[in-house]
Amino acid sequence: MNNELPDHLELLDGFLGSNQVGADAMNLSELDGFLAGMIVCPAVIMPQEWMRQVWGEDGLQVDTVEKVEAVNGLVMARYTQLIDKLEHGVYSPIYDIDAQEQLVWSIWAGGFLRAMALRPEAWHMFGDIGGEDAQHAMFTLMRLCEMSNLPEDDQITMEIDDQLKSAAPDLIPQAIQLLYNAKRAEGTALPLSLKETELKIGRNDPCPCGSGKKYKKCCLH
Repeated sequence: MNNELPDHLELLDGFLGSNQVGADAMNLSELDGFLAGMIVCPAVIMPQEWMRQVWGEDGLQVDTVEKVEAVNGLVMARYTQLIDKLEHGVYSPIYDIDAQEQLVWSIWAGGFLRAMALRPEAWHMFGDIGGEDAQHAMFTLMRLCEMSNLPEDDQITMEIDDQLKSAAPDLIPQAIQLLYNAKRAEGTALPLSLKETELKIGRNDPCPCGSGKKYKKCCLH
């Protein structure tokens, strides 16, 4: 990772790399991009919906509801931490580092792209608010996401691509901050607080472990 992680993120990172999640679960950098997308998305998406994306198709491989709540709590702690950082203008993404000690921004971008896919139509709002800064930020993120998602042979090369790639680690936090500021200035519904996003699970609700079963027939059982 690109910096020393606080204890709760070390725990989350270790869990995401364990055998208690499926092979298609997000890693910490992908999750970080995904959460940033959830926060700046013009549409409010409740955690009960997006949390299932984190753990992959097989969901959490834990045996008690207390463990489910504890692990989901680690995700929500990062979610609210990102909101606080954006509120204070000090947002910093989590990037992986490759064998050459280079920051790998493409994994973060893949997570952001997954967030966009949950409400693709909502992102058009940034074409109408925030002025040129927000529009440029949206273009930057979209182009980086496209480059991270498509094989090079399938990409249509643009003159600006080399500049975007080299500057991506610095451009990403700037772009996210601009989108957050534009959303806030517009008065669009902001992300909810930790209290408001607390996962209150009803017996007949889908289990947050991602199994697809009702809570009463899964982790509550």
